[in-house]
Amino acid sequence: MDWNSFWEGSKTLPTYALMIRAVILYIALIIATRLMGHRQVGILSGHNYLVAAGIVSLAATRMLNSESSITSGIVIIFVYAFVNVFLSYLDIKWPRAIDRHATILMKGGIILRENMLDCHITIDNLLGQLRLKGAHNLSEIDTVILEPYGKINVIKKPEALPLTRKQMNLPHKISAIPTILVYDGKIEEKNLHSLGLDHDWLMTKLREKGNINLKHVFLAMLESDGTVYMSM
Repeated sequence: MDWNSFWEGSKTLPTYALMIRAVILYIALIIATRLMGHRQVGILSGHNYLVAAGIVSLAATRMLNSESSITSGIVIIFVYAFVNVFLSYLDIKWPRAIDRHATILMKGGIILRENMLDCHITIDNLLGQLRLKGAHNLSEIDTVILEPYGKINVIKKPEALPLTRKQMNLPHKISAIPTILVYDGKIEEKNLHSLGLDHDWLMTKLREKGNINLKHVFLAMLESDGTVYMSM
């Protein structure tokens, strides 16, 4: 195989060469995504979205077109990534100058029509997003905020909020992150010890669930309320 044609593209590239080019580009995408950090994956601002769309489009073109240069594709992918990191840095320093800011769509139970027009949000868009948040009645809502990354946050009126344990004068309930204790028949020793538990306690809980053979347990997890979940 001609390596110059492999990197710069050719009509006569064999199938295995196209497969290798696709793998290289995919690895480059993974590395670029790691460089851009969690923000790129979890919080998409305007420039984050443009970079993500541009990189994916570029990689797809290079993967499908055997005549395209994979070298230039990799260079552009990393240039996009570093530009995105730089803009994210500027966004932290001067958020109002680089990215959008949060916009109030409803305040005091009143829909702010001008803000909705500025954000190009229709009443159907708003109602659909509110339903996804479990807010079906506008009369129960005090404030609606459109966040810079496109998500809607809802603040209900005090009388529409559910009762809390504090309001009911109930004792404080300790909550914790659900933790895996057994996976595929093997005890997660680190997790077990971090909770201050031992093998005797674990086996007692498993016996309460009707199991005495650890090898048959696919998943055992300590849930936030102290319950042990087990699946065979």
